[in-house]
Amino acid sequence: MSGRAGSTAAQIELRLPIWESEEVPAVSPNADLDKLSSNAAHDREEITDEDLIELTIERFKEKLQSGRWTCLQLTQAYLERIARLDGKLNAVLEVNPDAAALAKQLDDNFDELGSLPLYGVPLLLKDNIDTADRMTTSAGSLALEGRRAKRDAFAVDKLRDAGAILLGKVNMTEWANYMSDDMPSGYSSRGGQTNNPYGAYPVGGSSTGSAAAVSANFALGTVGSETSGSIVSPAAAHSVVGIKPTVGLISRSGVVPLSLTQDTLGPIARTVLDAALILEAMAFGDEADACTLLPQRPVSFLPGRMDLTGRLKVGVVEGFARRLDAETSAVFEQALAGLQAAGIEVKRGLDLPIPEEEGDGTVLRREFKSAIDAFFAAQPPGQGPADLAELIEANRANPQERLRYGQNLLEEAQQAGGSLEDDVYQSSKADGVRSAGEEGIDRALEQYGVHALLFTDYEGSDLAARAGYPLVSVPAGYTESGRPVGLLLSGTAMSDPLLIEIAYRFERATQKRKAPKAFR
Repeated sequence: MSGRAGSTAAQIELRLPIWESEEVPAVSPNADLDKLSSNAAHDREEITDEDLIELTIERFKEKLQSGRWTCLQLTQAYLERIARLDGKLNAVLEVNPDAAALAKQLDDNFDELGSLPLYGVPLLLKDNIDTADRMTTSAGSLALEGRRAKRDAFAVDKLRDAGAILLGKVNMTEWANYMSDDMPSGYSSRGGQTNNPYGAYPVGGSSTGSAAAVSANFALGTVGSETSGSIVSPAAAHSVVGIKPTVGLISRSGVVPLSLTQDTLGPIARTVLDAALILEAMAFGDEADACTLLPQRPVSFLPGRMDLTGRLKVGVVEGFARRLDAETSAVFEQALAGLQAAGIEVKRGLDLPIPEEEGDGTVLRREFKSAIDAFFAAQPPGQGPADLAELIEANRANPQERLRYGQNLLEEAQQAGGSLEDDVYQSSKADGVRSAGEEGIDRALEQYGVHALLFTDYEGSDLAARAGYPLVSVPAGYTESGRPVGLLLSGTAMSDPLLIEIAYRFERATQKRKAPKAFR
């Protein structure tokens, strides 16, 4: 443990054994299943399905402190809800067979650990995040089916330190949506297609399962990953909060990679505060990921505490606003009014003449080839492909199951090579960072005197991706046909707390999120 809750808490280990052999026991050695249903330390109430709808971390903590709920009760309630309802959603790939045992351990150590920030909070993780337990991590690919990591991802280790319960793994767009141009968001060969709980609407990508599961109230929060839009896009599509932090605030160690310079993990939750709590638990420097060793890090990400000397100001990018369809534009205008009601000044007419696409894709192709080859090389012999070339051939050998939508992006990355030393890659990366950051987002913020730029859904996310800058998506409302729309806030490096504060004030003033009817 990290010791943040005191010396007593630091001495208690809340992890089940890591099995070195491939032969894992059917039941964890320390899972006393006969006693899981009894906990005399709490005077309990039954947790109903209605209790789970829009449950927040704060409300859960109140129930725990009063002795009316236990960690085990909530964990079992979510597991039952997933088993009953996920057939319509197809968001959860697997549940943690040891989740109940871990919850029982927390209950048994309530006096020592109850003050941990995520004590007993059940979370679901995207399928590209390693966990050193009996769950698998496959990036949605059948090529990695059954793969068990030897170590937790660094961020997962921090979540455990904070007291979180890892409830399961959720579906994602295979290889983080870097396999085929024709592959629909939310599809993987391992998990199939994830659906939108609001109906036949887009699901966003590639952290689709992360957003769908938390929107359907399958957990208190989830963790996704983003290279370019993969947290904020599904967050908007499923009417939840998604935070894509400044690259470097959260370690990528133990995460199946796509890009060396753009990848980051980030939280998805139903409220801004819950997402900020999860973010804060993961945001630590990691010597194994030099990108995280930033000289200046925010003191806190939690909203409602900022001592601001002036009024918060946001700006509408004119070129983007003109392209919105009538239904989306109506929701956006309502969101602007909501921002003003929250005391936030809205400036219109901002000019941001930056192309939204990366160009020829050199940076992602090179970085993916280099990163994924290094990932495969670090795996134990015989556990999956040896490199990208072998992955491509393995997929070709089983096209019916593995190549439903092809693999042109994998093939293009292999053909382009993975050199990160030549002038073509170096200049492409530098040009992208400069045009999106210094000459794009930063210039607009300074020129117009605003703290954040406004978009909807995933528009503008490519600029933040190339610059490594943060994004926050918060529910803005619904079109007349019922499609969720997200308000996207974009800012400069390390402005994460400021964006979170703006989103928090907007959320409190508008309360736009509504739970999907089919999952109430």
